Order: sequence, then structure tokens, then C-alpha cells
Amino acid sequence: MIFARRRFGRDNYLYLLAEGGDAALVDPADPETALEVSRLHGVHPRWIVHTHGHADHSGGSARLREVLDAEVIGHGADGSWFRPDRDLAGEGELALGALRIGVHPAPGHTPGSVLLEWRGRLLTGDTLFWSGCGNCRHGGDPARLAETFRTVFPGLDPRLEVHPGHDYAEVNLAFVLEREPGNQAAAGRLSAVRAARAARVEPEATELGEEVLVNPFLRAGGNGPFVALRALRDAC
Repeated sequence: MIFARRRFGRDNYLYLLAEGGDAALVDPADPETALEVSRLHGVHPRWIVHTHGHADHSGGSARLREVLDAEVIGHGADGSWFRPDRDLAGEGELALGALRIGVHPAPGHTPGSVLLEWRGRLLTGDTLFWSGCGNCRHGGDPARLAETFRTVFPGLDPRLEVHPGHDYAEVNLAFVLEREPGNQAAAGRLSAVRAARAARVEPEATELGEEVLVNPFLRAGGNGPFVALRALRDAC
């Protein structure tokens, strides 16, 4: 079993999932990085899976589809960005050879955003970040995102590791601590994130239950407060 998170650009992440001889890339917008990590682990991904359609997550699909002869999979509501060969709409699980990936619809950041669950990990794209959530400026709807936070995340296992599409942890935690200066969990997480940066290593993933303590969007309590909080974050 292989799980790899790889940074590209300034703060983007792509992921490699593999089991036996079967492998999938998640949100591989940088084809060269995706091919490099695949070679490093000695696998040939046959699937490209998208958490949503934005180009900084799906922009590498066309080339990787050609180079790897891979099937592109994502929610049809975002299909104009990446032309899926297989639509995730209505699917609760992906069976990709030996890989079994849970699919949780999570609209809001985009109409077709999904969460992907695999072996104790939750790949959240731009729906949930470490200590934050995605904005809704590019085809999104903050009220729908609020509903996702109110109804989807509480039903998931709090022990799931959170693996987002970007590392915005430091700036998100600064926002949290401006509004919750007594939040010791957020202060401790910020120290850990800064220590990782200083050591030139990637931050450790949080668990979903830990995120509740440091992420005010998971504690907003309703659509109105969530939307107001998102607007406040957008203004920063």
C-alpha cells in the first residue's frame, strides 16, 4: 500500500494512492510532478481522480490521460474543467482495481466538489483546509458550502486524517487566533506548522476531530454564522 502527498507550486498538493499493482493520482495538476512521484514509487497510475474542477487541481488531466492512458474521474457538475471519462455523481464508492475509495458529495466550493476517503484518510480538495475552508469566488456558493459543513463532516469518522489540496495552515491559524486568542489547540498547531516550515518538512496531517478544535468553520453551528465567517475570511 502506498500513500504519497506531494507539494507542487507554492502550496498545492497532489496525491498518489496505490494498492497491489493498482494506482490512482488525485488532483495532479502538475503532470511532471505527478509522473515523478509515480516513477519514484514504481507504479503506473491508471486513474486520475478529481476532488473538484479548478485548473490548479485538474489542469494536468489532458496530458496525463494521454501519457498514462488513464481514465479521468470526477463529478460531472465540474466536468467542463476536465472532461471526465467517468462521472462520480451518485457514486458512494469507487472500485479501481484493488483500490476502494469512498466518495462523499461536498458541494459549495464548486458544484461538483467531493471528499475522497481511503484507508483512514480524507482527501478534501479545497472544501476543507487545515484550520480553514475554501472560498466560493470561482463558481461556488457559500450557503451550499455551509450546508456541507453542517451535514457532511459531522457524519464522518473523527479519526480520519485530513489531507487538503493546499497548505494554507499558517495563514489560516493566524486568522483563527486573531478571533480566538485563547485557543490553545490552534496556538499549538501553529507552532508545529512553523517548526515544520523551519525544518523544510511537510506539516503532519491533523485528524478530523482535531480540526474541530482549531477550525472555526467546523464549529460555526449554522448556515448564517458560517457564511458570515466566510465573508470575514474573504475580507482578509
